[in-house]
Amino acid sequence: MNILKAILLTALLMGLEVLISLGVYEFIEPKVTDSLSDNSLIHYFGITSRIPTIIAYFIVFYLSYKTVFNFNKGIEKMKGIKPEFLLYLILIAIGLEFFDRPLFDFNKIYDYFSGTELKPFEFSESSNLSVLYRGISVLIIAPIFEEFFFRKFLFREVLKKHSLTLSILVSSICFSLIHLPSYRNLLPTFIFGIIACLIYNKTNNIFYTIILHFLTNLSWLLLVSYGKSYYEWSYGLNYNFVYWLLFIFGIGLSYIGIKKITVANKV
Repeated sequence: MNILKAILLTALLMGLEVLISLGVYEFIEPKVTDSLSDNSLIHYFGITSRIPTIIAYFIVFYLSYKTVFNFNKGIEKMKGIKPEFLLYLILIAIGLEFFDRPLFDFNKIYDYFSGTELKPFEFSESSNLSVLYRGISVLIIAPIFEEFFFRKFLFREVLKKHSLTLSILVSSICFSLIHLPSYRNLLPTFIFGIIACLIYNKTNNIFYTIILHFLTNLSWLLLVSYGKSYYEWSYGLNYNFVYWLLFIFGIGLSYIGIKKITVANKV
């Protein structure tokens, strides 16, 4: 696959999701939302906000991903997962949480060191239903669909015509772009994409990257939903020595996990 096609497929995926979401917003939402209770509204938005993503992926898979998933081969891949690798994936997920923190805090860090008065810390409480639907999205839909598309399909197809480095960059850039308009998430997802490509390239087992994606998103979900104390503590460090020491610690943990997996699976 050439690079232009990879970019166009990603744009098609994003465009389809937007169009389907607009269709739901314009034609379905006005007819049903006024008659729903608060809990029913949570169910409604929880379901309708995920359906466009699923439909968009299925359409793009149908148009471009001609290889039918081999169920038996998939079972073999799952059985072939090495238990010790799960520990390495956990190390990477924990490491990325500390490593990504300054990337998400970039604006706050800039304001702090430029002398701008920082806004008071705010933590958004979420209902259990909201956490449930968010969990379905980030723990099931995202790890499975995104890994199959951006690693197993896009990365592998681009690799057939281009170098490993260029294929990793293309896949990771496309992966980061689907997280727009959350610009704060662009660099963290780009870095995650690189790591996932490295692991998939060395193991040839997409379930490792699916598990890593799940663990990374689980860490994020637990913290944004129930991690008020953690964020208060992190925010209170005021980007001091301990804050940056944790950043370096995160790099170290991630590096160890990646090294252990990739060295053990030289192909």
